[in-house]
Amino acid sequence: MKIVIMADSLAMPRSGETNVAFEATYPYLLEQSLRKHPETHDAMIIERGMRRRTIEYVLDEWSELVELKTPDVAVIHVGIVDCAPRVFLRRERQFIERIRPVKLRDMILNFVHQRRSEIVKFRKKVYVPAERFQSLITEVIRRANASSLKSLVFVNIVTPPVDMETRSPGFIANVDVYNEILKAKAIGPGIHLIDLNRIIKENGGVEKLTVDGIHINDEGHALLANELAKHVIGLSKEIESGAVMGGTA
Repeated sequence: MKIVIMADSLAMPRSGETNVAFEATYPYLLEQSLRKHPETHDAMIIERGMRRRTIEYVLDEWSELVELKTPDVAVIHVGIVDCAPRVFLRRERQFIERIRPVKLRDMILNFVHQRRSEIVKFRKKVYVPAERFQSLITEVIRRANASSLKSLVFVNIVTPPVDMETRSPGFIANVDVYNEILKAKAIGPGIHLIDLNRIIKENGGVEKLTVDGIHINDEGHALLANELAKHVIGLSKEIESGAVMGGTA
């Protein structure tokens, strides 16, 4: 069984003060767990974590990672990058970084840093607006139904702590909106939603299970790996009952 994981940095190892070893990440733990079960002993995880990945990048790589690699399961774990309030959009940030002299650029960045919350509240910018996020999730589902996938799995977004809301006004509300989109869209045969946000809240919250309010720690990774393993191991029963993607029904 092949499982492709298309995720942002939450699936990846981290170094420094927010250290998470590769062997502690949920893709690695998932593969180790699946190989212990007779139904999934031949499991292969194709992990494609990418820092700052949005749903747009999922679709950019869909052909290579899903159509060409033909996995049985595709796990889509994005959203926090899409919905986080921004001072600058990507192209704006690139423009600022190219400003010369450097002293002028640094003056602008220092001003922005000092007035971040006010600017964020005024601009109300995100990388992927909610309407576009919804449209692209719909497109992912359409492509999944046209593929040989047996299961499409979405992992939702963890609500950030209050101190991040203070720095980035609207962050918590955005997470709620985007999670509602995922909940509404993750319906139908072969489509599954893992409510990571609920799992984190029920097991101690972001203070206990993240390294910085957003990125899950070792225990958080283990919890998510366990939920994914339960889904994959039970997938054979879903296939027998006809709950598979449209392309394999």
